[in-house]
Parts: sequence; structure tokens; C-alpha cells
Amino acid sequence: MMKKMYLLFLAVSLSISAFAQEKFELGKPNDDNYRYLDEYQALKDYIDHSKYPSFKLGVGAIESDYLNKSLVKKLINTNFTETVPGNAMKMGSVVDANGNMNFTTVKNFVNTATRAGLNVYGHTLAWHSQQPKAWLLKLLTSKSAKTPLTQQECHDTLVYAMDKWIKGMMKACNGKVKAWDLVNEPLAGEGNDGEGNYTLQHAEGYDPDDTSTWDVGGENFFWQDYMGDLEYVRQACRLARKYGPEDMVLFINDYNLEGSWDLVNKDGVMASKKLVSLINWIKKWEADGVTKIDGIGTQMHLYYFEDSGMQANLKKAITGMFKLMAKTGKLVRVSELDMGYSLNGHYESIPTSQLTEAQHKKMANFYEWIIKEYLRIIPPEQQWGICPWNVTDSPANSGWRPNSPVGIWDTNYYRKHVYAGFVRGLGGVVDGIMPITPHFSEGVWYDMKGQELINKPTTTGVYIINGKKVVIK
Repeated sequence: MMKKMYLLFLAVSLSISAFAQEKFELGKPNDDNYRYLDEYQALKDYIDHSKYPSFKLGVGAIESDYLNKSLVKKLINTNFTETVPGNAMKMGSVVDANGNMNFTTVKNFVNTATRAGLNVYGHTLAWHSQQPKAWLLKLLTSKSAKTPLTQQECHDTLVYAMDKWIKGMMKACNGKVKAWDLVNEPLAGEGNDGEGNYTLQHAEGYDPDDTSTWDVGGENFFWQDYMGDLEYVRQACRLARKYGPEDMVLFINDYNLEGSWDLVNKDGVMASKKLVSLINWIKKWEADGVTKIDGIGTQMHLYYFEDSGMQANLKKAITGMFKLMAKTGKLVRVSELDMGYSLNGHYESIPTSQLTEAQHKKMANFYEWIIKEYLRIIPPEQQWGICPWNVTDSPANSGWRPNSPVGIWDTNYYRKHVYAGFVRGLGGVVDGIMPITPHFSEGVWYDMKGQELINKPTTTGVYIINGKKVVIK
């Protein structure tokens, strides 16, 4: 009898431990302000696919963390439907100074993520930053001291390099990556192309010390300086279509498209001149009748502004951005969403450790508003989705927005109030930071989102009946 009781106790204990919550499923420990977060389900469970059938909730990933840290891998696989490697697919990460290409990390990441059921979004095929500059310049070395390469020879040489690169990347992905940032950050955000649009970025005038840009450093090589503003994008598109899967979609991705400092009236919508310029450039690239750009990615590296006037202007600019992007008829993706907190109206964040509970909750409310505004304005058939750029807050030694509250989880992988903002934005609970408190009827079975089930469940999982959680094996 004692043996049977022991075995029963052991079985129950194992069952409880099997359903124990991971730390990333919990709010900050030993703090009652965060206990409501323990009740929420995974973020992706709150996507209403009946309303938004194409919506993807992505996340930027540090490749080594995803591949080597089981907690990070499980967090991403559990909460998101898509992921994008932060650096592994950039040309400078793959191609060395002699033009040799190493796709090992790309293959490992793509295969691991797709086996877990995630979409992988490709970032990026053409960019000026993080390039194998030494190899590219070597290719462009003059035939002799007295005979430099002609403009056409420079063009053809770089088409060769681009062909080798894109062909290699598409082969490494083996048809598993269906969407790409074809070109990343092409616009300068200033200048005049002769038609009233901002110019593309070029080596001339490039300032690596300009803190108003999101330049992450690395070796810069401006393909458009040699190939021309039109050919640069058209050739990249041609090669991607040539070597990629037939159902692949291609985006142009850029930052400050929600900028509130350069608003112009376009078709009755007040929006950033940089966005207006990008839309016009896309029209120019597509004017050859061959090039096709499927979508626009807006990075949205933001601040919550304590200054109410600046915050109101930013929200107006975001609304205008979404409205104008919707008017293009193209797919719309929020591609690198993150946020700092500005106290003084400057474009700088206070350190994460200095944020108050009230400030954390203001950020959560802003995320909620952004997601709802996207879902409200962008038609379902144009929705690609939203991709927060950071899993956790950025540590002080990070190369990206160091010591800033940019994550959905803190640096210890506990849920922040921002997590609730995403839940509310996706429609999981009503407005305001509060726990889920559905009204359960006696004798009726519910799933963990509080949705009533017609019959008693027969599949393995955790359910609610008579106000209590029940495990069915």
C-alpha cells in the first residue's frame, strides 16, 4: 500500500513539474506588481487569425543565443510565429576579404527555426553597411595604373559579385526563406533627387559619427555609387527572383518612416517626407515593368516621450505612416520595433534601471496603441506583421541601444509590463494593465484563453473548469 501511495505521489509530482512555468512565462519574481503577468499565455496565442489570417508576430534574434541557449530558443519558439536573424544573413557576416562565403550559421539558423515551425524572414540582400568592402574594392581595382575600369566595367563587376552572393544565399536557404529585405535603408533622409524626393544614401556625405542615424557600423560600401540608383535595386531584385523560391516576397526596409519632424501632405495624409520619397523611389524602380517590390518595412526604432507634445506628434506621424503605406496596396511590415524612454525630449533613453513602474506601464500602453493602430489601418490582405527587434532589454555593453529598456522581457528573461501591452494590442485582454478575469460558468470547460469549449476536451493540455486549472493527459 505504501509503495502504491509513493508511486502515485511520484506520478503527481512529475505531472506538476512537467507543467511548471518557464521563467520567461512569469513576471519579475518577488514583486506583486508583476504577478498578473504569470497568467498570460504565449504572445502568439493572442493573434486572431480569423480577423488577421496573414499576420505574423516576429522577433529579431541573436543567432548564437537562439542556437546555443535552450531558454532563448524555447522562448522564441513558444511566443512567436516568425524570426529574423539580426546579423547572420548580412553580406559582411558571410563573405570574407577574398570573396569566400561561409553559410554555416545561416543554414543552422534556418533549419533549426523552420523545424520548430517558425517562418524565417531574411535580412538582408542589399545594403551599404556590414559589407565585405576589401573584396569588393579588390574586384574594382584598375586593370593597370593607367587604365581604370570603365563605368560599365564597374557595373558588370558588381553584378557578378551580387550574383555570386545572392545565388549562394538562396541555395543555403534551400527555399525555406520566403520573404526578404531586398534592400535595407536605401534613403538618405535628406537631399533632392530632382523630383522633390530625398536622395539615396551615398559615400559622399556619409558621416559615421552622425548619431541621428541607426548605423550599426561595420565596413560600408555603397553599391549605388558604382551601379547607379536604379540599377542597384533592379539588379538585386532580378537576381533574387532568379534564384529564390517562386512564392518569395521582397521588401524595402528603412528607418524614420514615422518621423514627425518632416511631415508633408500626400494625398490628404500627413506623413514623413522620407516615407513619401521611398514610395516614389519604389515607383521609379518598378517603372521598367520588370522590377516588383512586394512590400515596405518600417523599422520603428522609437522613444516614448515624456513631453506630451512630442508624444502626440509622434502618434500622429505613426497614424499617417500607416495610412499612406496602406494606400500603396503593398504589404506592410513593422520590421524592427523597439523603444527607449525620453525624459527631456531628446532622442536618448534613460537607463533601464532608472525607469519607474509608471514609466514602464506608459511604454506598455504605447506598444498596445501601435499594434492596434496597425491592425486598424492596414487591411488584412496587406498585413505581413509586426516584429519586435529585441527579446530582452539591452545590457550596458550591448552594441545596440545599450542600457535601454528595449525588450519585452528583462535581462533575466522575466516578463515586463510591455508583455501585457503586446497582449492587449493583439486583442487578448481589455485596455489597461490588469489580469485576465473571465467569468466562468459552473460545469463548462474553457481553454487557457478563457474561450468556452462545446465539449469536454480530449486532447492533452491545461484547461479550466469550475474556476480551476485541470491537466488532461
